[in-house]
Amino acid sequence: MDTNAVLDLVHEVQGQLWVDKVNEAHRTGRLCQWVSTFHPDKLPCQLDGSFYYGAFNAGIKMVFSDSTAWMVRFPRVGRVSDDYTDEKVAVEVTVLNLIRNRTTIPVPTVHAWGSASSNMIGLGPFIIMDFIYGVSLSDLLKDPDAERPTRLMKEDISDSEIKAIYRQLANFMLQLFKLDFGRVGSLPSPTAVAQSPTPNRPLTFKAHSILQNGGVDTFGDRDQGFTTTTEYFQYVIGQDWKQLLDQSNSAFGVYDAQNKYLAFKVLKDLIHDFVNPKYDRGKFKLICDDLGLANLIVRSKEDLTVVGVVDLEWSYIGPAQLFGSAPWWLLQDRPVNSVWDYNGDEPPKIAARYFKCLDIFMHVLEEEETKMPGNEERELSSLIKWSQASGAMWLHMLLSSGFNECRSFPFMQLRRHLGDTEWAKREMEFDNAEELEEFTARKLGELDRYDAALEKLEGDKELVDSRRMTKEEFIAKAIEEHNCPHLYSQRGHKK
Repeated sequence: MDTNAVLDLVHEVQGQLWVDKVNEAHRTGRLCQWVSTFHPDKLPCQLDGSFYYGAFNAGIKMVFSDSTAWMVRFPRVGRVSDDYTDEKVAVEVTVLNLIRNRTTIPVPTVHAWGSASSNMIGLGPFIIMDFIYGVSLSDLLKDPDAERPTRLMKEDISDSEIKAIYRQLANFMLQLFKLDFGRVGSLPSPTAVAQSPTPNRPLTFKAHSILQNGGVDTFGDRDQGFTTTTEYFQYVIGQDWKQLLDQSNSAFGVYDAQNKYLAFKVLKDLIHDFVNPKYDRGKFKLICDDLGLANLIVRSKEDLTVVGVVDLEWSYIGPAQLFGSAPWWLLQDRPVNSVWDYNGDEPPKIAARYFKCLDIFMHVLEEEETKMPGNEERELSSLIKWSQASGAMWLHMLLSSGFNECRSFPFMQLRRHLGDTEWAKREMEFDNAEELEEFTARKLGELDRYDAALEKLEGDKELVDSRRMTKEEFIAKAIEEHNCPHLYSQRGHKK
């Protein structure tokens, strides 16, 4: 389903205001002076190059007078919910320290970090870490000739290069799989104290994106935890259902509304069929929802040795079968994205590439298992093979992402695995004409109001672009007229 474009417009302007603030801090010298306070010898520094922009973070390379280079990184306003920026940063610091202390995975050393309230120049929470010299693998894998921007791995990459990349990620996964935890939930903050206990329900990529880009809070009571994989999966699928119910533009017509209603009802009903009983009550593993090829920094275009693994937000403790599943990241892009969608009953052409790459990954994973002591039972590769044979891999992809569509690649693959007859049978159990009619009427009414609000806001955005309305006026008006108080940014605007 689509994001809420009303929120997207406001977030865009909020992000522009924050960038203005960062630029002003640099222009006046306050940014460099602030960074220098964290150096052991308080050495002066200067910005080297331009900003590094990722999906959720903005980073700047700072070089000190002794040639030491640090990366100063902030969550991007407009991309990360202001209610969760502090927690996002704290969790990432925890996971970086955990991985550095218990594996050989090359993650940067954290030199300093802090919450929004501790940032004296008012730019929000931050992490200051080693700058890793190298090349973003994501940039190397992108197709420069693509008709439109895409994260899909380019086609003119050799199998030997793919193997070299996958082999290193397989090794990292095997190391992480050795780490066992006692429950599903959040990682503790580096400064967690009894007065502010760690929430049981984790800050996931999915729950955050539904909130930030759909305007729907699906976290529920974060003090309520989970004792089994089944309970956790039911909670996560419930997030999709709540998004469908509460996001004003979650359906765009009668057929779409009814189709989604039945499909998500069936999805909720399927959970028990796809839980591996061996792992229902443990072991639990370190999950990073966004870990994939785009997180890797390699030495150079010619040398694909991974020298850094970065951007490990959205990390938490989760079910082992969610970790040990056929990876979504094999072609770099998420299979829930529209370029993967089925055309009628025809799978996308990209499906053949995905399955070929999955075979390559499984081959190198099994080779790495043989080399690494303690993997005689080949537990990880066996669990991934189970996810393939059982069809659970498709459910896992849906569990890890929001804005799911019934025609998406993993959704359709799950339906095909179950079989058309069984799927239709399950849909019939929820085919209540009165409920469907009531639901559809409500969603179409919400959509009409959404379209009117979006048209009005787009007109205001044109005023901003032509400098006939200030960015601050635009945001204040949007919050007042569209009843979106959560849009206030804690980095420059108070709730």
